[in-house]
Amino acid sequence: MSTLPNSRASPMSDVASETGFTTLSLRDKALIKRNITRQHNSNFRAGYVPVHEQSLHKTGLRGRKTYAFWTLVMLLFVLSLGNLLLTFIILGVLRLGQGMESLELVPEESLVVFYGNTDLDTIYKRDGKLEGFDECPVELTGDSGSVFINVIDSGGKVDPKISVGLNSTFIAGIKSFEVRDPTTGHPIFSTGFPNFGLPRGVEHLDVKMVQTHRITSPVSSGLDIQADKYAFLRGNEGTHVDGREIVWSADQDIFLKSVNGSVILSGREGVSLDVKNIPVAQVNPSGGISRAAQFKVCVCMPGGKLFRVPVPVEKRLQASCNHVEISAKVNPCI
Repeated sequence: MSTLPNSRASPMSDVASETGFTTLSLRDKALIKRNITRQHNSNFRAGYVPVHEQSLHKTGLRGRKTYAFWTLVMLLFVLSLGNLLLTFIILGVLRLGQGMESLELVPEESLVVFYGNTDLDTIYKRDGKLEGFDECPVELTGDSGSVFINVIDSGGKVDPKISVGLNSTFIAGIKSFEVRDPTTGHPIFSTGFPNFGLPRGVEHLDVKMVQTHRITSPVSSGLDIQADKYAFLRGNEGTHVDGREIVWSADQDIFLKSVNGSVILSGREGVSLDVKNIPVAQVNPSGGISRAAQFKVCVCMPGGKLFRVPVPVEKRLQASCNHVEISAKVNPCI
């Protein structure tokens, strides 16, 4: 029977005690150490599983996915850089701060202050106030168009409105309208005045059209109505002109017309007409004009043009508006 220790047994089983291990010979110690190493290698191989790299599942970004990822990263970087550059351009051009270069926001007073000229399309103001500084008036200008100021109620209906155009200013839907002196605050013009008088120092009123029921002048002054081209005096229910002396003059013609009534010229001392420019109709078939000291005034119908017919000196001859030459050359009504 062999005296060598069993290799499958515990290496420490042959050692009776710790003190006895120190008394073994070098050969026994070498055998015990070799058995311990062999046992350790056997345990390590028992838990080892061989692995091939080709059969392992690869993780992470590889191949085309890597190119797509970096392309996306570069695209986001370019967009971020462009957004940053655009932000700096906006800040530099508009000069943004508490407001802008021509605009300032005052949150404490709920105000928006505009400096200089501002080009706007449509403005909605809840309180309806458009104000300026003490020494800087507010100017509303429309380029080649009108300026409209409307007041819209809660239902979306436009009641009061002002339209300022090239040739007219139209105000509608209001109870009263006032123009005040910015310095004193006194009203210069108001629709509440029973009579509208020209302010002190104003002698002429230049308007295109006036709609009123009466135009008067002081007792000691005259009323002069002039027009560069033509003037119309029209009344829906008639026109009445009254004065101590009424003088009508025109470079060409004066028309007096009544649609539904008649034209009445009445004066305490009569009505005088300057007949020097009224044409004289021919009543002599020979083509000449009879010598006369007086003329009879006739009216062309329905045109209303005036012409004169000479009253002959001879009593046997009579002057009549019906017996005049009406040829094309001498017709007084043409």
